[in-house]
Amino acid sequence: MKRLTVALLQLGLHPGNVAKAVDDADRHIRTAAEKGARLICLPEHWLLSTVLPLENDILRRFSKLARELDVYLNLGAYYERRETGVFLTSVMVSPQGDDFFRQDKVHLYRRENRMALSGSGFSLSSVDGFRVAVLVCHDAVFPEAARTVTKAGADLIVVPSLIKKAGMEPWLCYIRARSLENRVPLVSPNVYHPPVFLGGSRAINLKYDRGEHVMHAVEKTTRRGVTEMVVEMDLASNRALRDERLKELHPHAYNVS
Repeated sequence: MKRLTVALLQLGLHPGNVAKAVDDADRHIRTAAEKGARLICLPEHWLLSTVLPLENDILRRFSKLARELDVYLNLGAYYERRETGVFLTSVMVSPQGDDFFRQDKVHLYRRENRMALSGSGFSLSSVDGFRVAVLVCHDAVFPEAARTVTKAGADLIVVPSLIKKAGMEPWLCYIRARSLENRVPLVSPNVYHPPVFLGGSRAINLKYDRGEHVMHAVEKTTRRGVTEMVVEMDLASNRALRDERLKELHPHAYNVS
């Protein structure tokens, strides 16, 4: 299998109303599954500053939903309290209803540093045999993060995000660069809560022009509003090109004296 059907959920924000946020997410997950999505991705901070315990009713609800719909769910990123402290984490749930993977945000952004502890590194999950990495929003600013997961074998990078209107252009530069420089397809769901957050969630596939030896980013963007976008991501065809890019690196050239 070369392709994976992925949904990006562009959710709204519901200050003071967690129940509505969860109900809306449930509804859009069901719609995305009806459209054929196998991996369904939520944005960062769709629960705002709510801190959930490790075991909680929201996670149980979405675990049951993943099992019912036979899909993988990436639950964006939310604050989670553990014995060692609070982390801003991205949970992946399998079609069996297991929360089998957590990626803590490593590079916390501004006030997040007062809310949570930084994650200690990056790892990969497996979705239908594809290796999927998660960089939570600000993590994608740092090229070392994307290069780390690429060297580990990532076929897809998921970037759950919370990006304001004013930050859209820099954000697009970052995620396009992370995809192109590593030759890894990327999806980044954002929230929609005007006038500050205007969505613009992106899916970046890659297409190689063999005649000109040029890699192109092929983007799809969600429409305005609270919505979902389902895209087919070509994950396997560029593996050889990705390996070629990694072989081009000359580590000794980066030693600065």
